[in-house]
Amino acid sequence: MRLLVLCLLAVVVGCSSSKKSTKAEPKVPPELAQIADLEDRRSLGAENQLYTLARSHKLPEVRSRALVALGRIQDPESTDTILNALTDEYPEVRREAAFAAGLIGLSWQKLPEAQKTKLSTDLVGFETVEADPGVKLLLIDAMARVGALPSAERLIDLLATPGDPQARAAIGLGINARLLAPAPLPARAFAALALLIKKENPPAVRFAAAYALAASKNAVARYNLLLCAQDEAADVRGACAKGLGDVGTDIDAVTLMKLLDDGDYRVVVEATRALAKLSGRCKAACPANTALSSLSFRAERLIKGDTAGGAQPLLALAQQGLGANGKPVLVALRDQLVAGQGAATDPKIKKDIANIECRLAAAIDRLTGTLKESLTCGAGQIPEPQRLALGLTELSANPAKDPAKRVEEVAAYLTHGDNKVKIAAIAALGENKNAAAVEKLKPFLTHSDPVVASNAATALAKIGDKASIPAILPLVASGFSQVEVAPAIAEAVALLDAKEAIPELQKWLTSPQATVRDSAAVALTKLTGAAVIAARVERPLNLVKNAEIPKDAVLVVKTEKGDFELKLYTQDAPLTSANFLSLTKSKFFKNLTWHRIVPDFVAQGGDPRGDGEGGPGYTIRCELNHRPFNRGVVGMALGGKDTGGSQFFVMLAPHPHLDGKYTTFAEVTRGQEVVDALLEGDRILEVGPPPPPPEE
Repeated sequence: MRLLVLCLLAVVVGCSSSKKSTKAEPKVPPELAQIADLEDRRSLGAENQLYTLARSHKLPEVRSRALVALGRIQDPESTDTILNALTDEYPEVRREAAFAAGLIGLSWQKLPEAQKTKLSTDLVGFETVEADPGVKLLLIDAMARVGALPSAERLIDLLATPGDPQARAAIGLGINARLLAPAPLPARAFAALALLIKKENPPAVRFAAAYALAASKNAVARYNLLLCAQDEAADVRGACAKGLGDVGTDIDAVTLMKLLDDGDYRVVVEATRALAKLSGRCKAACPANTALSSLSFRAERLIKGDTAGGAQPLLALAQQGLGANGKPVLVALRDQLVAGQGAATDPKIKKDIANIECRLAAAIDRLTGTLKESLTCGAGQIPEPQRLALGLTELSANPAKDPAKRVEEVAAYLTHGDNKVKIAAIAALGENKNAAAVEKLKPFLTHSDPVVASNAATALAKIGDKASIPAILPLVASGFSQVEVAPAIAEAVALLDAKEAIPELQKWLTSPQATVRDSAAVALTKLTGAAVIAARVERPLNLVKNAEIPKDAVLVVKTEKGDFELKLYTQDAPLTSANFLSLTKSKFFKNLTWHRIVPDFVAQGGDPRGDGEGGPGYTIRCELNHRPFNRGVVGMALGGKDTGGSQFFVMLAPHPHLDGKYTTFAEVTRGQEVVDALLEGDRILEVGPPPPPPEE
């Protein structure tokens, strides 16, 4: 009776006989919703409200959230406010300030060198006095992302600090190597990194050192890359094999050939790609091609149904291409697959064999400089538009011996009914740079598909046809509202030195789309000879708002190769998660293809066009967060800042240079082996919630 009375008296606080807690939920500060709204609009608010919240709000959680928003907005004007927060008394605030500083360094619109150097120097100063280990690690990341010499020097010093700082500093040097290129890393970095690849160090440290050595693309790293190519950890072996592709010599084909028999297919992929690069540098006898001949074993595995271990190395080989004397390798592997396809009985295996056979056929066409093998490959398993687009794209990579003849050969495909084929033909004519193509390309400047039209503009610009400028100018006018084609149009007028486009490009600087503004700034800088910086402009509210989504939302992606399961990062990327869920509920992904597969890098899908240029008809802002791009992590594909939509990619290996640049919003929790087996053209059958558990 006493319990019943108490429950009746306290019903407002949810009392029950199951002893539920009567503790009230913590009150959520209203400023957090305000900050989310400002971030959504890429706005600092009236009288720079976001700065005020970041600097002086009494609650550390509000200051932290305001700093996250400033980092994601990536306005260089916010730098002082962000750096000032690195003196905050609360470590959690300083952590977000460090993260935000790194995002400023990674801005899609590059910072001027003087500003990068100052930011780098300031971050070094804060890092050297920071006592909190978590903040220190994020400051190391931030220094790496700015990509300036002061931070590179400090990162080298930190290689002597055991534990997490050591690994993060080495990864940071790898990122710095990418950002500083073509300038080399300081010479003293290599001796310090050599100490870290030794087997007594933890795997994370060895991988970080291998990543930095490979990213350096410096011949000084060669000896140590040969050593770590024998490491017991697959990620380390793969990174070192990758590095040898850039700095190795003919004799290193022996080491790489051994890796073609590695138990981890991703190591085989990197060894294959490295050998293909060595083949491209061969002058006469070519040990790399001899080594690559042993890939017949991988072809045999594909014929037996091993798509990861068999198809992925061969795909890497075809994508990379071989030197002029590598044709016999490609022909032998292709002949083996043709014979195997005839013997295969499983339709799925036959299709996979055909897929890779067409890839090898296109690689042969690249070498011979004519579209021939791609026309007949695939034994009817690969659609004609896919074959033609692939072959034409490969032709673009090989300058024609007879440019006029190339024009006649390629121009025949400009009238094809599939726009993917048209676009590939247009691009091939642009790379050919022969004036005979001009009159064939001009009609496509008014094509109804803006992607086709913008590609035609780029092709004409590469040919250098200034007479096309008047016909390209209407595209400039339309580019203001077409974020997917604005970069190509801006590039075209810049290449043509079309000063007539300056007034329209100046209008682009007021676009709510950051990518349109940034493209205009780059083009205007070239056209005017003076540095043009695109100021921040508020954008309309997103079409997809942060709907109520389960904290642990899980989805199943059904493909022709099997199913894999995703757990959404609903707390780290609520808008992106809500957008993805909304698309799945509308069956948007049903029967779309995986249009881009790069072995040991990403599997990408979600494009309704199937050529990498499509989306849902709207864009969402980025939600850059602390989640790293490790194997199995899912990211939002972009064509520039805040251009997310429906295209997404799944990581096949860790690639730290993507961290802080793209939104991570999910991870594979089951079925990564399915992702490993995907090939271009494989279909997404459906994306939806997992089936309910069976009743007991």
